[in-house]
Amino acid sequence: MRRPVATAVVVALTLALGGAGLGVHLASSLSDSAPDAAGDAVGQTVFDSAQQTNPVVASVDSGDDEPNEGDLMFADMMVPHHEQAIELARILAATPDIDEFSSTLAAFIERDQAREIEQMSSWSQAWRDAGVSGHGQHGTMAGMATPEQIAQFDSLEGEAAETMFLELMIAHHEGALVMAQEVLSTGSNSFIRTLAKHIAAEQEREIEAMRLRLEAL
Repeated sequence: MRRPVATAVVVALTLALGGAGLGVHLASSLSDSAPDAAGDAVGQTVFDSAQQTNPVVASVDSGDDEPNEGDLMFADMMVPHHEQAIELARILAATPDIDEFSSTLAAFIERDQAREIEQMSSWSQAWRDAGVSGHGQHGTMAGMATPEQIAQFDSLEGEAAETMFLELMIAHHEGALVMAQEVLSTGSNSFIRTLAKHIAAEQEREIEAMRLRLEAL
């Protein structure tokens, strides 16, 4: 079992649609002195900047925007879903001979989804502390890799590892899109709806970039 390595990478990842298709621009700084603000700017939307401190205090205190069952279930499922994406990213980070595209993308995914986990956990806890909770309803975490797939991925190196990482992460992202689309049709809380839109937009871009990388392997 590989152990994730510490990294000082500050990621700048821009995925933009161009006239000839998807343009992927990846840049990283390995300097420990690079400001955290540069990393925090990556992939930010109105959601990221508006929710940076405490996304729920005002709504919880006033009782406004109370979440429904779908909102609560989405947060409960998306936290472990994101945790697996981070696990995959960390395995790749500890793997030798990985192309800069995938290693940089993995670092971005780890940073972005760790921030979202923190926000979702804060949101869920605040509402539960206010006495709002679901009724034990469970949904499906679509796109999750199996333990056997993770073990196989962890045993690979180089291009084989990169290929499996991309395949697993594409499926994982596609599952997140299904979950985001479902809560957008059933949820009511503004924070969760904004988060779901952010997840859908970010992961759609990453899926397209990963598919292009797979084609190049």
